[in-house]
Amino acid sequence: MMMIELPRGMHRRVIEAFDIWGIQELYPPQKDAMGPIAKGENLVVAVPTAAGKSLIAYVAILNRFFRKGKALYVVPLRALASEKYEELSELSGLGLRVALSYGDYDDEDKRLEHYDVVVATSEKADSLLRHRSGWLRNLKVIVADEVHLLNDPGRGPTLEVILTRFKQLNPDAQLICLSATIGNSTEIAGWLGARSVTSDFRPVDLKEGVVQGNEVTLEDLGRIEFRARTGNTLNDAVLDGILDSDDGQGQVLVFVNTRKSAETTALEMSDILSGHLGNGDLSELRSISNSIGGSEARVITKLRKAVAGGAAFHHAGLSNEHRKKVEAGFKARRIKALYATPTLAAGINLPARRVIVRDWTRFETWNPRAPIPVLEIKQMFGRAGRPRYDKVGESWVLARKPEEVDLLMERYIWGKPEEVLSKLGARPALRMHMLSSFATNYVKDMTELWDFIKATFYAYQNDTWKISTDVEELMEFLVDEGFLRRGPEMVEATDFGKRVARLYIDPLSAVVIREALRASPKKVTPFSILQVICDTPDVPPLFVRGKESDHVTNYMYAHQDELLIPIPEEEEEYEWYLSSVKTAMFLLEWIGENDGSVEAGEDRIESLFNLGPGDVRNKVETAVWILYAMRELSRLFGSGMTSEIDKVALRVEHGIREELLPLVQLRGIGRVRARRLFEAGYRSVDIIRKAKVSQLAQVKGIGRQLAVQIKNSMEAGEGPMEEEGPEELVEDVGPQQTQLLDFVE
Repeated sequence: MMMIELPRGMHRRVIEAFDIWGIQELYPPQKDAMGPIAKGENLVVAVPTAAGKSLIAYVAILNRFFRKGKALYVVPLRALASEKYEELSELSGLGLRVALSYGDYDDEDKRLEHYDVVVATSEKADSLLRHRSGWLRNLKVIVADEVHLLNDPGRGPTLEVILTRFKQLNPDAQLICLSATIGNSTEIAGWLGARSVTSDFRPVDLKEGVVQGNEVTLEDLGRIEFRARTGNTLNDAVLDGILDSDDGQGQVLVFVNTRKSAETTALEMSDILSGHLGNGDLSELRSISNSIGGSEARVITKLRKAVAGGAAFHHAGLSNEHRKKVEAGFKARRIKALYATPTLAAGINLPARRVIVRDWTRFETWNPRAPIPVLEIKQMFGRAGRPRYDKVGESWVLARKPEEVDLLMERYIWGKPEEVLSKLGARPALRMHMLSSFATNYVKDMTELWDFIKATFYAYQNDTWKISTDVEELMEFLVDEGFLRRGPEMVEATDFGKRVARLYIDPLSAVVIREALRASPKKVTPFSILQVICDTPDVPPLFVRGKESDHVTNYMYAHQDELLIPIPEEEEEYEWYLSSVKTAMFLLEWIGENDGSVEAGEDRIESLFNLGPGDVRNKVETAVWILYAMRELSRLFGSGMTSEIDKVALRVEHGIREELLPLVQLRGIGRVRARRLFEAGYRSVDIIRKAKVSQLAQVKGIGRQLAVQIKNSMEAGEGPMEEEGPEELVEDVGPQQTQLLDFVE
C-alpha cells in the first residue's frame, strides 16, 4: 500500500480522509496543489473533468477545519450542491458538520453559523452577503466550483460579484477556484492573486474524434471502424459502444440539442437495444421503469418505455425525482444509453465509456445554427471514461456529411477552449448589483462604488471607462425610481431600495410590481396578481406561438378589467406582455382557475403548455418567490392587496383551488390528497378531526398509516408538513401517487 506524503504545514489529520475514501495515491494535479494549500495560497485549478478537482477543494477545507476554520463551498447548480453535500458528509466521522443551503433569498439563515462547511449556490451565497451574515467574516476557505461560468451571462455576474466581495470582506480567506480546462486560467489566477494549477492529466485516457458513416477520424488522424448494424450512424455508434466493449458492459452518453430529440432518440434506441439484452438485464430495467411511477404525463410515459428497453433521456423537463431515478440507473450500469441535453455536461458526475455529441449547433436568436463553444463541447467530452471500469474513454462528435469532418476536427478536436470573459458589464447585472452594493452598505458613495468595480474581473480585463456611461445611466434610474438617494458626498438606499435588494429581485421587477400596486382596477382576481408577476423580468415567460396568439389575446381582452398593468401599444412591449398573459394562464390552470374548476394534472399541463414536471416545478418556485416579493412590497406601500396576494401565493405554492387551503395545512397532505379528501366529504379540518382513522384510511391515496399520522399531528397541534427541500419530492406514505405534481405528498 502506497502512503501519501503530506507537505509541511498541512494538518496531519487530513490523511484520515484519504483512508475514509480509500485513496492511496494522488493524481499529478492533486500533488501540485498540496504545497500551495498547505501554505494557505489561493488556487485556480484548471484540469479536465474527472481529474480530481473536488479532492483538492476538500483537502483545503479539511486543512483549515482541523484548525477550527469554517468553509463555504459555492456551486452553480442545486444538483451539484446536493452532490458535494453528500460527498463532504462522508467525513462526518471526523467531526465535520456540513450544511446545504439554496433558495429562500430573503433569509440570512442563522443556523448556518453552527456548521463547519456550508454548500450553497451562487445566488444563495450572494443573498447571504446581502444579509451581512456575520459568520461570513470568519470564513477561512472559500471554494468556487465551475469558476469558468464567469463566462455565463446568467450566472457569471453573480459569481464574479461574490468573489470580488469576499476579496474585500475577508482578504485572509483562502480562495480555491475549480475549473474545466480554459484558455485563460492564469488570467483568472492573476485577478484573484492565486497560484495557477493546470494539467491535461486524466485518470482514464481519452480518445477524441469525428464520426462520419461508420468510421471515426481520431486526433492523430488515425481511423477506426465499427460495425454497421442498423444503417444509422448514431445508432450504430451507440450499439458498438455498448455491445463491443471488453466486458460487455459499455455505456454511451449522447448529447443532443433539444428535449424532443433526446426523447425520440432514446425511444428509438430502446426498441433496438432491448433485442440485444438478456432476460436478467431486462428484468432489472423493468423494475427501474416501474419505480418511475404512474404519472400520466406523456414525457413520463415515454421515459418508462425507454428505460424498460435499456435507454433513457435526461433534461430539465423531468422532475428532480425522475432525473435521480435515471442517474441512479445509469450509475448502476443498468441503463446502457443516455440521451441528454447539454445541461447535464455542467452538472453532476455521470461518466460513460463513450460520449457522442450528435448536435454541435444550437438555436440562438441571431443564428439558428450557432456552433456550440469549444469549452462546452470539451465539457461534454470530459464525461467519457468511467474510472475503475474503462481503460480508455471515447468522445466523438458527429459529422452529418463528409465535408464536415475537417471543420469539426479543426474546431473541436484540435481547437482550444475559449477564454473566459466577464459578463458583469451587462446592464441588468449592473443594475441589480449596484443597488445591492449601496443597500447593504458595502459602498457608501460613488468613489467606493468605483473602487468595487475596479476590483472586479471585468475591470481586470477591460478599462472601466467602457461602462462608465452605463453606470451613470443606471444610477439615474435607481435614483429616479426611488431606490437610492444621491447627495453631494453620499449615496444611500431608501427603504424601498433596501427591501428590494434583500428580496433578491431585479429592480426593474420591483418597479413593475410597485406600479401595479398603485393601480385601481375594477376588480382584483388571481389573474390580476399572476399577470403582474409574470410581467417582471425575473419570471421567464412562456412565449406565444403563432397558433396560440388569438386564444391568448381573446383571454386578455376578456379579462381586461382585471389587469393591474395597462396593455402596451408598442409592438415589442406588447409581445412580452402577451407572453406574460400566457404564463399567468399556466399558473391559473395549476391552481384550478379554469373552466373545469379543478387543479390541472400533468397530462393537461403538458398538453396545453408543453411543460414537463421539472418545468412546472421550476416555474412554480419562481412564481412563489416573486409573489412573496410582491406581498412584501405591498406591505411596504400599504396597498391593501397584501392578504389577497398572500392567498394567491399559498395557492400557487400548493397548486390548489381556494377551498383546499385548510386541508394542505395538514401533515402529509398535498394537492392530490387534499382534492380526494374534499371530494370524499372531508371539506374542513373540523370534519377530519371528528372522523375515525378507519374512515380516513378508505380515501384513495390516504391509507391507515397516513390517517394515523394526520390524526396524531392534529392532536399534537402540529403545523403543516414541511418539504425536505425546494427540489425534493417527499416519499409517499400510502398507496402510489399518480400525480408527481403533488409536491408535498
